[in-house]
Amino acid sequence: MSDATPARGRNRRHPSFASLVAATIAAVVSLVALVLLPFLVGRQTERYRLENERHAEPAREALNDLNYRLSQQIAALTRAAVTRDERHLEHFTTLVPPQQAAVKKLAVHVGSINPEFDAAFADLQQRLAAWRGAVERRVDMQRLPYDSNYPALIETIHRLDTSITVYQSTRRQRVGALARMQFRVTLILVLLAAVAAGLFIWIVRRLRATALLLAEESAARQVALEREQELVRIRDEILGVVSHDLRSPLTTIALSAQLVPGSPGHEQNEHVQTIVAATRRMERLIHDLLDVTRAEQGRLSIRRDPVDPAAVVRDVVASHGPIAASKQITFEASVDDALPQVRGDGDRLAQALTNLIGNAFKFTPAGGVVRLAVARWNGNVRIEVSDSGPGIAPGDLPHLFEPFWQAKKTAHLGAGLGLKITRAIVEAHDGTIEVANLPGGGACFRIELPAMPPAG
Repeated sequence: MSDATPARGRNRRHPSFASLVAATIAAVVSLVALVLLPFLVGRQTERYRLENERHAEPAREALNDLNYRLSQQIAALTRAAVTRDERHLEHFTTLVPPQQAAVKKLAVHVGSINPEFDAAFADLQQRLAAWRGAVERRVDMQRLPYDSNYPALIETIHRLDTSITVYQSTRRQRVGALARMQFRVTLILVLLAAVAAGLFIWIVRRLRATALLLAEESAARQVALEREQELVRIRDEILGVVSHDLRSPLTTIALSAQLVPGSPGHEQNEHVQTIVAATRRMERLIHDLLDVTRAEQGRLSIRRDPVDPAAVVRDVVASHGPIAASKQITFEASVDDALPQVRGDGDRLAQALTNLIGNAFKFTPAGGVVRLAVARWNGNVRIEVSDSGPGIAPGDLPHLFEPFWQAKKTAHLGAGLGLKITRAIVEAHDGTIEVANLPGGGACFRIELPAMPPAG
């Protein structure tokens, strides 16, 4: 008894294999019919419609064009008969090539419409040849328009036009009949779709118990896997920040250290100060690495101290001078000494400027120029970093501030994690950042920071 009871419970919870196969086949057949039958009807309807559009209508246009050309020619013959002027016959000759072109265009479409039209078209060509022969054998110019078999030619054109009209009308009637049939088929298929939906609902309900059991068994495993993936993601973010944000200070330290032995005493002191400043910035970056993950959730935590933006910019310019010289890039800085103070974190602002300048160096070839301009703008502080590089593709502009985008688009160096950090820092200072291509080439990043109100 103890063994039979669980077996009956399992049979109630799980559908049999045969019932699942039967329900699946019925659902698939219904869905295939729902897709295939309208496709076949629509295909036949489209064929009739295209026959009219691609052949019957162009054939009618060619026939009308031929009729028009013939009317021009008979008018020329009439004027020649009245005036006895040979120039009108010469004009008749010039109208022959357009008439022949209309005949060739008609020949292309007549056979495609219906092979039965070939006989009517052959009759038309014979009438045209007979008419041109009568014109060429003219004896009495005055009776030329009346002895040229023109009425018989016009009657032939009229018969062919009538045949094309009947053909078009027949195709339109067939399209209408197919449309009515498609409506009826659609109603039937709607019922089939309802049956298919019912079968799928039944299958889903029958399989739900199995899915719930499998979900319960794998829930703990899934939680562990998600936790592991989250740890891997955090690790990758930290490694990305370390590799990106420590590269520039390390380069500054290495270049300055190389310049210390061969420099005069006062320059050695400057190089040492540059190394010390870069080292301090590295130490601050290491302590703040975990803030990168918080940037994805909101705003970075920063200090709120009065900061002189001019002093921050001068420190950044001094630390990047050796890098620019090593890359043979002209680094120009324009700083307004009368800038108002901003409330924020000087090290964070230096980090943001370092990211922008580093990206500008990457995009600027040797002999190019990178410019840093800081000025008062509408009561705020505007910082612009521009370069003379190739600029940014318009399709890439919306992605520049996405985290880890550089890793996905390796061809776009300088558009990775650093710009995400830069935007988070600027927004943490209640500022804005935007980017645009310059008309003459290159890109320009513009930061605006709110100025502190004047004291007193």
